[in-house]
Amino acid sequence: MRSSSLSLSLCGLTLLFAGCGQPPEPKFSLNAKTAALTPAAQQLVTEALIENFGTPNNLVAWQELPIDYGKGSPTAAEAHRQADGWRLKEGRDLYMVHCLHCHGVAGDGNGTTARFLNPRPRDYRQGKYKFKSTAGGNRPTHADLTRILEEGIPGTYMPSFALLGQEQVGLLVDYVRWLSMRGEIEEGLAVELAQVGLKTADLERTYREKRADDKSVTLDSVRDELLAEVKSSWTDTVAEKAKDVVDFWTEANNPENLVIPQSKRVVADAESIARGRALYLSKENKCSDCHGPAGRGDGPQTEQFAAIDGASPARNYDEPGLRDAWGNVIMPRNLTRGVYRFGRRPLDIYRRVHQGINGTPMPGFGKTLKDEQIWDIVNYVLSIPYQDGTAPAPEGVAGGETLPETASR
Repeated sequence: MRSSSLSLSLCGLTLLFAGCGQPPEPKFSLNAKTAALTPAAQQLVTEALIENFGTPNNLVAWQELPIDYGKGSPTAAEAHRQADGWRLKEGRDLYMVHCLHCHGVAGDGNGTTARFLNPRPRDYRQGKYKFKSTAGGNRPTHADLTRILEEGIPGTYMPSFALLGQEQVGLLVDYVRWLSMRGEIEEGLAVELAQVGLKTADLERTYREKRADDKSVTLDSVRDELLAEVKSSWTDTVAEKAKDVVDFWTEANNPENLVIPQSKRVVADAESIARGRALYLSKENKCSDCHGPAGRGDGPQTEQFAAIDGASPARNYDEPGLRDAWGNVIMPRNLTRGVYRFGRRPLDIYRRVHQGINGTPMPGFGKTLKDEQIWDIVNYVLSIPYQDGTAPAPEGVAGGETLPETASR
């Protein structure tokens, strides 16, 4: 199932969970789509994941993935760095100390403190990241994740880990990427099995339909027939899903996928800010529907009942409010506070307006607005905390600086 891998038996991880008595062994949680499958189908997915990724205490470095696992050096001062795979092990250890309590063992955003936090910690397993410099649904670059770890996310409980130093931040970035790839492959396999009818609800419906025509049919016989079909090509299926995920993350660092303005920023004078305000309030762009006419995050969409994504039959949530891709209630940014979660540089705001925010209802306007118009909106947004939205911001706050040479930092 995997062409090459490195098994890392990591005894002693449970020491990180020390307390009264022997703590339970940490486990990777199942994706909701996997949990919806029949037990036999769940087992197929679980076995594939254990073979290729291992368990929290016994990681597997699947060589197919674009991850630097760490090549061992016989001359390394630290004994554990003399063996291959040391970066994965150290990244895991750092994650368990600094990230586990919010993001969970599997990166599912369901750690022990997560239920107390708003906004909720990120669930990495879908490969959806809100804050990045890449276009559309592309994964974040290595530099994007590094920036988040070093600077934190303002307005949330995500702190800065800059004091860990560049090397340890790099280890955490790769471990988060590894968790995300694991989750994406799991979801891909679960979707594949669901499509052939191995969701518990679908299997029972198929059984009832066949039973109506043939009384000798049993639930087990229907399930076994579907499983036999899947197992005949299961190795290839796992390889295909892994290749898709590898391609996604490899493309993330392709410079062509970076969102780079095509024109120099418009000077943030009164005329530009007025044009930006008009675009913000226009019926075509509908920015104020979410962010509110004054930018306070209180637009009428915050009082609507959002549709439940993928619900069949179609239905709405019982409580009003905008929802993200994980089903959490989210509030549009209150622009009067001047707090922006992925940076307050003009380039950062440009990217949010141009591409939207992945995993949220925030759309991108890169295909409907010209670059100059997006810059006008940027100038207006950056002026809101300091003015009534109709006058220039103080000098140095929203000045007309030139574009950066690169789009990373």
